[in-house]
This record gives sequence, C-alpha cells and structure tokens, in this order.
Amino acid sequence: MKVALIQMGVKQGDFEANLKRADELASEAKKHGADIAVFPEMFLCGFDYKRNLEFLKTRGDAAEKGLRAVAEKNRIALCGSLPHLENGEEKPRNRMLFIGNDGTVLTHYDKTHLFKVFNEDRYVKAGDEVAVCDTPFGRAGFAICYDIRFPDLFVKMAKLGAKFVIISAAFPHPRMGHWRVLSKARAIENQYFVIAVNRGGEEDFGKPEGGVKYFGRSAAIDPWGEIIAECPENEADAISYADINLEEVDDIREKIPAFSDRRPDIY
Repeated sequence: MKVALIQMGVKQGDFEANLKRADELASEAKKHGADIAVFPEMFLCGFDYKRNLEFLKTRGDAAEKGLRAVAEKNRIALCGSLPHLENGEEKPRNRMLFIGNDGTVLTHYDKTHLFKVFNEDRYVKAGDEVAVCDTPFGRAGFAICYDIRFPDLFVKMAKLGAKFVIISAAFPHPRMGHWRVLSKARAIENQYFVIAVNRGGEEDFGKPEGGVKYFGRSAAIDPWGEIIAECPENEADAISYADINLEEVDDIREKIPAFSDRRPDIY
C-alpha cells in the first residue's frame, strides 16, 4: 500500500476552509498513487473548543459527511481526527475516523489519553476502547497525539493483530525530540509500521504568551525503527509518501520473536 502523510496547517475554527484544503491535498495524494491519505489531529478545526462545540451543536455531523464525500470523490481512504458529539453528551470526543475510498466509515477511535497540560480534559470526553480493525490494506490500529506516551496501548494493538498503526497528532515545539523517539520506539518494540502524522503551522489561543508552533516532522517508520518517509520540519503544508509492505512485519517478528519471549507471568 502507498500512504500519503499529509502534514497540514489548520485554520482555527474554520471547518469549511479546512475541508476544502483537505480535499485539495487528498486529490494531490491520489494523483501520486496513494491508497491512504493520513491527516493530523483536529485537522478540520484546530483547538478552539468553544467554536468547535457551537459548530457541532448547529451543524451536527456535517464535517464527517463532508470528509466522507472527499474520500468517495477522490477514491482514496482517509484517516485523521476531528471533534464528534454523541447524542446526549455535553462534551465532544476527539475522534479519529478511518474512511474507505467509497466514503464508508470502517472504524473510529476516540482519544483515550487526554492532555491535561492543555486542559483537554475540561472540554473533551475521553474514549474507553482500543480500536483495531481490518482494512482493505491490512489490520490497523489507531492512536491520537498524547497516546504515544503510553506504550501499553500500543502493545494491546499489537496483541490484537495490528500490522500498522496510524497516529494523528498536534505536537508543538519544544517536544520534537520526544515525538521522534516515541514514534520510533512504538514501532521497534511492537515490530509493526507506525504512520505518525503531525500538524504544521501555528495556532493562536489569544493568550499574552502567544500561541503554539507545530513542528511537523511527520514520518512513516518501519518495524526496525527506520524512517522510510518524512515531511520537513516547520512546514505548514507538506506531503510525503511511503510504500509499505506489511509482509515485513511477519519477517521481522520471526527473526526477533519478542512477543513470544514476553514474560506476562512477572509483568
């Protein structure tokens, strides 16, 4: 399979503009032969929680429907996170969707680890389920940003049969070193591919100290921990492509049988 890592800048609170840009980038990815286009965390709106909630309450699932239409129009599978409000709930989920190239939602994952440093837990409802599913390309797992710091989640996805894991993120400076080390570690220790797509550009939260700058550095990492595709640092819009052969997962797990050598009897 060929994956497009779409490192996209985001216009805060502007669902329509971001959806249009996502359509343009998905179209470009399809022209380059990509089977899947992966977008960053909250790529249709950014982190203005008040405006996002107003949109959800007045427009419902319009953004999700628009994204499904983009996938169907461009005949490309899409993955990325956006806010989702369940009926009867006050706080939205940070939901990652995996949409097939016919516009069908194959699965979703609600972010389980909320970033309290930025008060995400005040505005977002945490998910409570691990998501692994069969896709037309292979068995996939899903994670969002802060999740990358919790290795147990990634071990669970490996145990559930994931051959690749998609991470949508909005990692800002100064944590670029953490992003790279953690994404490579998750690939090495679980012996699967990690497709880690981060935001580019800046976001203003109206605070005296200013906003945040996302560093990008999206990457696809193989089960050996080698980077096979990468987007530039600090670029708002960039695409990189990775050709992934999932048979490599079985080969590497056979050479180094780390899973059969685990000691669940003592940890």
